[in-house]
Amino acid sequence: MKDRIQKIIDDKKLTASRFADEVGLNRPAVSHILNGRNNPGLDALQRIIARYPDINAGWLISGTGPMYNSNLGEPKTPSLFDETEEITSKYPEESEYPKEMVVKAHTIAQKAQENQILNAKIAGSVKVKKIAVFYSDNTYEEFIPNDKG
Repeated sequence: MKDRIQKIIDDKKLTASRFADEVGLNRPAVSHILNGRNNPGLDALQRIIARYPDINAGWLISGTGPMYNSNLGEPKTPSLFDETEEITSKYPEESEYPKEMVVKAHTIAQKAQENQILNAKIAGSVKVKKIAVFYSDNTYEEFIPNDKG
């Protein structure tokens, strides 16, 4: 994936720093991605696609299909709600824009949000009953909080 991000930077004639500023990522994060130290997270991928809607998300994520959504007219960002409009590639032998990738990204983000809400609800209603610490010599200690809170 780092090679595809580098290709975007080269194709847009940007420096890594300028790319980071345009996409809204911090410069060290982009440097780590380009050096192969880290893989970009979902947030980074969403920022890249939001800033450059002409980039094919399927190509960015998995390397399938063309780099750009379309070379005809203005670049168009595909929508999950445009069922009547076909998203076509200028290379018919390559796969079309994979709609399932967009659905997966949306589903992952939605589940993360649901987990945060659930964790917040649980954190407010759950209290620590007992903490047990087990040692390597097979002994243990139990800590029971006072119920004054």
